[in-house]
Amino acid sequence: MSTRQDLAWWQKLLVALKLWRPPHRTLHHEVRDMERPPVPRVTGAYGNRVDLGKRRRIVPQSGDPRT
Repeated sequence: MSTRQDLAWWQKLLVALKLWRPPHRTLHHEVRDMERPPVPRVTGAYGNRVDLGKRRRIVPQSGDPRT
């Protein structure tokens, strides 16, 4: 393992003596530990409901109104 430039001299010494290994952290670890963004609100005229008044489904479902 090569010595990393962001380590202090004593950390490089411990790595060279194989007494310690720096923690393996990549961008994946940074993104995984970030605070998650808030869930966006449901927008639109009907929210998350499906408006079937204008167009019927191709395959009728049991809860659909009969015409």
